[in-house]
Amino acid sequence: MVSIIVLAAGQSKRMNSKLSKVLHPIGGLPIIRHVLKAILGVQPRQIIIVTSKALAPEFKDHNVIIQDDPKGTGHAVQVALEALDEKTQDVLIVCGDTPLIQSQTLKTLKESQADLCVATMRVQNKDHAYGLVIQDDQGNPQKIVEFKDANPDQRQIPLCNAGVYKIKASVLRELLPLLETKNEAKEYYLTDLVEFAHQRSYKTAVVIGDEEEFHGINTRLDLARAEAIFQNRWRLQKMQEGVTLVQPETIFLSHDTKIGVDSRVGPFVTFGEGVCLKDNVTILPFCHLEHTVVEDGGTVGPFAHLRGNTVLHQGASIGNFVEVKGSKIGKGSKAKHLSYIGDTDVGEKVNIGAGAITCNYDGFKKYKTVIEDGVMVGVNASLVAPLTIGQGSIVAAGSTITESVQIDALAIARTPQTQKPGWAKKFRDKQ
Repeated sequence: MVSIIVLAAGQSKRMNSKLSKVLHPIGGLPIIRHVLKAILGVQPRQIIIVTSKALAPEFKDHNVIIQDDPKGTGHAVQVALEALDEKTQDVLIVCGDTPLIQSQTLKTLKESQADLCVATMRVQNKDHAYGLVIQDDQGNPQKIVEFKDANPDQRQIPLCNAGVYKIKASVLRELLPLLETKNEAKEYYLTDLVEFAHQRSYKTAVVIGDEEEFHGINTRLDLARAEAIFQNRWRLQKMQEGVTLVQPETIFLSHDTKIGVDSRVGPFVTFGEGVCLKDNVTILPFCHLEHTVVEDGGTVGPFAHLRGNTVLHQGASIGNFVEVKGSKIGKGSKAKHLSYIGDTDVGEKVNIGAGAITCNYDGFKKYKTVIEDGVMVGVNASLVAPLTIGQGSIVAAGSTITESVQIDALAIARTPQTQKPGWAKKFRDKQ
């Protein structure tokens, strides 16, 4: 049985932010939520989050331990030990600021038969600050030297500590009290456990992973790099699943974006949270979607904005410079140009003309519009909610509709046109 300790008590000073670094989003999901998502794939017995008092309310769904006076990673694990389940056999220790870590890597660590297994990575760029893994003749980790404490020869070692460990619970309880603060930072280094374990002839081992998987977040630059890696992973997965992404590097996905097979997404499209595209959907360039479902064969864009729990049913089409908020668009219905549709139920085979809008807000409350099947809404019509536009009716262009329209009726609500012959010529002559 494995339990997991997540270290999330860092002070985030280098982020220059009022928000803790572990709460900054990657793909719309807070960093630590990515870590917890990967952890769940291991099916742990328990999850213990070591964090600050200020952050504790963010993790009400987990076992939280407060580290009031942070004194390093070793100290963080010491304070977590009191919450460790007595039946726990192995402990995984994970950093809360590594959003790119994968469940498979954690599973590999979990399955190691070593008393202490260290996740490591080969770093080509020598300009780094990672701990350096010193190995014995058999390639087992002998100790970890923090970069700032390393001598020039040690700094040439390519194998670096990734900050993730699996250790037997009994060994952890034995070795933790041995930690001291005899280092430049005057902190309890968790990495010292490796040397203690090796000295006592415990079996130690390494798992070597991809450097980008252990990319930690300390600065805004780190955050931007992590976002880029996440987006590239997610785009690749979508394309492997049968989605066409045109200029994929310009398309931004959310952590929960779902796209069906044979769908096509054009350049410069942004997906916020809660978007689900079914099969054979087309999203044209420069669209923004969030909290939206587009069913089979739907078309959106270009330059469209869909939000607020919007649903486009099969074959519906939303065109350029159209915004849809909190609405349902029926099968085969269209709003192709320059419209706003808010808090509206649109039936099947409805055509909404250019510039038509629903007036759903009076400054205090939102109101609903119902447009039934087969309605034709003319250009520049304003539908002042609440009202219902009856099935098969036509709303004349330029009308402001304030009352419900009967089935199959023609609704006209505009000032009659008047003409004054010759007036324009007389006006110009006068000027």
